[in-house]
Amino acid sequence: MITWNHARRQALHMFGHVHNNWLGSRNAVNVGVDVWHFMPVSFEQIAERAKRLPPNKHLADVEPGIAER
Repeated sequence: MITWNHARRQALHMFGHVHNNWLGSRNAVNVGVDVWHFMPVSFEQIAERAKRLPPNKHLADVEPGIAER
């Protein structure tokens, strides 16, 4: 999912069910258990991972005028 409600409000999209095929991007993080070594994680850990992920190169295509953080 490239865009969603509140994408323009700096919301962090959390998703799963893609298994370990993709960790996500700065604004959307894979929270599936297999990418977190089957351990529970906090929102703070998820947000920290988001900072280290690459920008979503397609975000500007679907949300004109928005630059990913």
